[in-house]
Amino acid sequence: MTEWLLTGTHTGPFLLPGGQVLERTDRQVAVRGTSTCSVSNDKIISHRMYFDQLELYTQRGGRLVFDEQRPPCERRAED
Repeated sequence: MTEWLLTGTHTGPFLLPGGQVLERTDRQVAVRGTSTCSVSNDKIISHRMYFDQLELYTQRGGRLVFDEQRPPCERRAED
């Protein structure tokens, strides 16, 4: 297991989970994360990285917006 800190500047397009593209913002970002590896017979058999995607998104100028008009179960089915 490894803990890490990614730092940099958002200088190019960034693909968001919904398929939208966030264009260059020139904002500085710093995101903490962790990586885990499973090893068997001296070979890596799995590698997983975990980080807070919302932290990264908000540092680029995004914001989390809740739809107060519909219950969460209805939002999921229609989106």
